[in-house]
Amino acid sequence: MKEYKIKEHEHRRNRVYRIATKTLFQKGYDKTTIRDIAKATEMTTAGLYYYFKSKEDLLFQILNNHMDDVLAGLEKIPLDTSPSELIKRYIYYQVSGYCNDRYRFKLLLNDDDCLTGDWYKQIKKKQRKSLSYWRNALERYCQEKGLSTDHIAIDAHCLMGMCNWIYRWYDPKGEISPEALSLKIYETFLLGLGNKGKLSSME
Repeated sequence: MKEYKIKEHEHRRNRVYRIATKTLFQKGYDKTTIRDIAKATEMTTAGLYYYFKSKEDLLFQILNNHMDDVLAGLEKIPLDTSPSELIKRYIYYQVSGYCNDRYRFKLLLNDDDCLTGDWYKQIKKKQRKSLSYWRNALERYCQEKGLSTDHIAIDAHCLMGMCNWIYRWYDPKGEISPEALSLKIYETFLLGLGNKGKLSSME
């Protein structure tokens, strides 16, 4: 009986967070009220506070769990492969991550700066750790190809920006598949990286 209650509690908790995440995604963090979430979950506001202390606490838990999932996925990608293959896998992981979890994906990009204090610092720390995977792969690639590693962190930000910005326009059900889009980003970025510094020297 005790085990059944635990599972039932987990089921209710997961439902609350799933619906709350979708509500925040649809209306935006600033415009969403606790009453909006209570209405969507068919709960009282008092009942919601059993799961989180405030709207900011809710956002933190959603984003913190999302970043934990992102990092866990990155850690599963084998490092013992060529830098170019590693970059390709990271890109596909990011694109498919959006396709499979677009609610949390968008909240992280749009509303992470709504957090304050230690909550904000914790999310930023995990974002920096996520970026380090991309940076290390790009650094290995540049070293292998004899390219400059100057400003490699900026290169990593640019590549992640290409992957992240798809949330503004990409439809996974459209004419280009996530796999094809990932390859397009991969080819476009590495083409530019291979010509690093050459365009400015031609001016």
